[in-house]
Amino acid sequence: MRIQYVSRYIALSEEGLVVKMECPFDQGPLLSNLNKEDEIFLYCLSCSYKKTIGYAIYDKIVRAVNEIDKL
Repeated sequence: MRIQYVSRYIALSEEGLVVKMECPFDQGPLLSNLNKEDEIFLYCLSCSYKKTIGYAIYDKIVRAVNEIDKL
């Protein structure tokens, strides 16, 4: 898994080209990062929300980014 896809997805969501990923608690924007095991996770700056990305979500992100970049 490559964090660049997640970062690109977040950038596209800010442009309104894909669905935004928002914090379920305060609807703030989510940012991405890697942990020590190189797992991608999303986190919220406003609260303590943190979620590790699984393969199913990652595959949806990759498909969405590739679809937009084809245009």
